[in-house]
Amino acid sequence: MKVLLFSFLLLCSLFSSASDLILAKQITLKSDSLGEDRNLLIKLPNQYYENSATYPVLYVLHAQWDMLSTLATLDLLADQIPNFIVIGVQSSGKELSPNKGKVTPFAEFISQEVVTYVNANYRIAPYSILSGHSNSGRFVLDYWLNNPAAFSSYFAFSPSIDDGYIVDMISQSDIESLKSKAPLAITIANEGEHMQQPFSNLTQKLSGLAKEKFVFKKFPEQTHRTTKHPSMQFALQSTFTNWQPSYEVKIAGLDSLKKHYTQLSKKYGFTVNVPNETLQRLTAHYAISKDDNAIEQLRKHITFTINQTPEGLDALFEIAEYLSANDYESAGERIFNKLCAQAKNVSQCTGKRAI
Repeated sequence: MKVLLFSFLLLCSLFSSASDLILAKQITLKSDSLGEDRNLLIKLPNQYYENSATYPVLYVLHAQWDMLSTLATLDLLADQIPNFIVIGVQSSGKELSPNKGKVTPFAEFISQEVVTYVNANYRIAPYSILSGHSNSGRFVLDYWLNNPAAFSSYFAFSPSIDDGYIVDMISQSDIESLKSKAPLAITIANEGEHMQQPFSNLTQKLSGLAKEKFVFKKFPEQTHRTTKHPSMQFALQSTFTNWQPSYEVKIAGLDSLKKHYTQLSKKYGFTVNVPNETLQRLTAHYAISKDDNAIEQLRKHITFTINQTPEGLDALFEIAEYLSANDYESAGERIFNKLCAQAKNVSQCTGKRAI
């Protein structure tokens, strides 16, 4: 039955429709902290306006350069991580520099204006990440040291730490205070000894933290610029390890699947629904399967999918139509009949006889 299930891994790509490619919406904030207007780039999940779910937030500094690579990486990892609201923050230059532990105007802009705006205007879950590369990576590290609870996790990619400031600050911190801070992911590319040695000093100091608190990785095959993609991929996969249920969990039945996503919800502090794409594939799996419990699992998966989200019903009709059109007519009819037995008044079932 493993072959049957994974035959449907790419089904969802068949149900897309043509539309304009809009990577992000740009809005302008009038910032009192900075004394000027500042642009934000905002990318909402595709289904944002079709449901009432809340979403974690990924804040990306250097947005004018790094937003595109971030969105591409999120798309690549779509099945392995949550759906994010992505907020790109225009930033550059000296405004990102630390000031001996004092709150800088840009740090105030992030905490008091950007986060406040996002919280007030979007359905956000209580989980957020602050991410930065190069100079903005150093800003992330300084922010992590001085505002540890402001974000749920911090990503610093090839941070500019060769001036010694961040290394000195962390060297002066005791391990117990570092353990109380939010999780941190750091990476570095092939950037010369002036960066490698401070990075080694930094990671050595932080090596006493548990893996769930601190991860790092060197990318010797990457340059300062090209490390953006692999760094974001590494940080996200490390943060959301085991987000995707294993094959064994998927085919162990609906209760096993629900337990996996309940545990994710508890771990990250926001509701994680079973993706409709996963439920589509499993519904197809059980509709085709000849196992003794397949019909009962098919019924349970259909009922759960319909009740979980308003989009679930359409997702199941889509998979029924796909199976019927691709040499699995009896399986498609089996799904269709069980759908119409539970949702008799929908247009797809009008005039049809549900079994």
